[in-house]
Amino acid sequence: MSGAQKRNDYSRRFLPFMLMWGIPILVLCSVNVLQHYLPAAPIILMMAGAYIWMGLGCVLNAMKCNRLHCYMSGPTMIIGGLLIGLVGFNLMSLGPIKVMHLSYITLFFVFLSFVPEWINGSYVKNDDTLV
Repeated sequence: MSGAQKRNDYSRRFLPFMLMWGIPILVLCSVNVLQHYLPAAPIILMMAGAYIWMGLGCVLNAMKCNRLHCYMSGPTMIIGGLLIGLVGFNLMSLGPIKVMHLSYITLFFVFLSFVPEWINGSYVKNDDTLV
């Protein structure tokens, strides 16, 4: 791991972290309370938007610093957000799987994306780039 990778990692700096992941995490946490006061459509938009926003943040972070976790969690969150929107607005059916199930599944796979970092380190070496 190079010092440049650490310096370029948005997740290690307060303001970029808050903008890319902190605020969307707060939005996702607020859904549990807001679902009692708002119709389903804004809740679904909030959830889908938060996951897609965080996924795009991870994709940008992976491009900037080669963070291993971000290469996997970025696409995972984008796909999860899109599925939440499609299922939530009844544009697609996954049988018994509902929006909250998709949220939990997405979070599970995002958690799993940290495992390779625990084994191999946080960053892909410049000569081992995944793209």
